[in-house]
Amino acid sequence: SRGKTEPNPRFYRTGEKRLKFYQRRVSRKKKGSANRKKAINRLGRQHLKISRQREEHAKRLARCVIRSNDLVAYVRAACRKARFES
Repeated sequence: SRGKTEPNPRFYRTGEKRLKFYQRRVSRKKKGSANRKKAINRLGRQHLKISRQREEHAKRLARCVIRSNDLVAYVRAACRKARFES
C-alpha cells in the first residue's frame, strides 16, 4: 500500500436536494393519478442516477488500483479462527 486515499464524493448527500424536491412533488399529487405515477417515475430515476454514480465511482477506483499496480492480492484475515484450532 502506498497510503494514497481517495475522498468520498458522497453522491447521496449531493443529490439529496433533488431527491427532496421530487419526493415533495410525489407527496403533493393525488393518489392513483397519472401525474403521481409520472412523479414517482422521476423520483425513481433520480435514485437510479445516484446509485449508478456510486457504482461507477467504485469501478473507476478499482480500475485505477489495478492499472497502477502489478499485483493486487485480497487476503481474508481468518487468523482468529486458526489461532483457536491449534
